[in-house]
Amino acid sequence: MSCCIQRNPGVPEACGLTASEAAMYMAGVKTAMDEAAKEEEAPVIWDDAHNGDLPEWRRECIRFYGDCKTEPGWTGPCYECLRRCEAQEEWPVSMCKPGRKTRRK
Repeated sequence: MSCCIQRNPGVPEACGLTASEAAMYMAGVKTAMDEAAKEEEAPVIWDDAHNGDLPEWRRECIRFYGDCKTEPGWTGPCYECLRRCEAQEEWPVSMCKPGRKTRRK
């Protein structure tokens, strides 16, 4: 329906709608698009409540591993860093870390 309305701006009758029906339909489309944009902009927050019984150092290892695997720009072998973190109880920032942010001129 939205394609028909966009192809025939100002002529909702061409799509079998009244002007008010077309306006309501497009308002719904805009609301859906706005909600989708909000979801894309929202920062990723790790919900690790299910790991509440683990020691904090272990939860931190898991969070760093998740960031390493999913965030762009991280360098290093994520799985090896997770294993080292589990052994040393500290994330090995010398092996796995976020990349440097470059400045634009």
